[in-house]
Amino acid sequence: MKKFAFAVTAASGAAAVIANHEAEASTQHTVQSGDSLWSISEQYGVSVDEIKQNNNLDNNMVFPGQVIEIGGSDQDSSSNNSSQTSGGSTHTVQSGESLNVIASNYGVSVDELMSANNLNGYLIHPGQSLTIPNGTGTGGSGNGATQTPNTGSSSASDANLYDWGQCTWHVFNRRAETGKPISTYWWNADHWASNAAADGYTVNNTPTAGSIMQNYEGPIGHVAYVEQVNPDGSILISEMNYNTPPGTVDYRTIPASQASSYNYIH
Repeated sequence: MKKFAFAVTAASGAAAVIANHEAEASTQHTVQSGDSLWSISEQYGVSVDEIKQNNNLDNNMVFPGQVIEIGGSDQDSSSNNSSQTSGGSTHTVQSGESLNVIASNYGVSVDELMSANNLNGYLIHPGQSLTIPNGTGTGGSGNGATQTPNTGSSSASDANLYDWGQCTWHVFNRRAETGKPISTYWWNADHWASNAAADGYTVNNTPTAGSIMQNYEGPIGHVAYVEQVNPDGSILISEMNYNTPPGTVDYRTIPASQASSYNYIH
């Protein structure tokens, strides 16, 4: 009886180890609004450093909708940024990249890239795999080199005269990254709607992906970048200097019931 009990215990232990190993290797977590690496690590009983290493993250930022590997590394993206598929090529998003940067690397337009990947906004995240529609460029073709945005160009940060780290500075950069530049002379956020309209931009109360949300909160107003419009009418925005210190990007979801109360610059 003792031998039998030992055999059962050993078999059960082995099965548990195998099951646990498989669970660790296959568990994925889809980031929800309000999640952080710390809260995800607490939920799954792993360290923040483990999650960052398994997902090739070089900072603590995660995005709603991002898929995080728990307990296992992503072996598919460990060597190349791009790979060939039967329908063209795919590109694994690297830290610092934007749709505009990737589209330029492969010789396609941002709209074509969004259409090929069914994207309803400009938000992408490191580790995300994008299908490249009939691309002509080389991207990260096989050598593991990371493509980075040209933030030193005159159309991006060099022309950004807004105060560093402020909401206006962030929105100016996001529009430049997505190929929709705006003026660097619209002054404080509470003047953006009127100055944009004077410059010929469409200003209304209807949000679209890539538009600028503007309001009159605080002494000088606030602006944010609309990353995507969700099917329920809510919107995901990125911003600086609202709930975070200057220079730190934050993301919020504005409920559909409130979305139409803001101005949007298109």
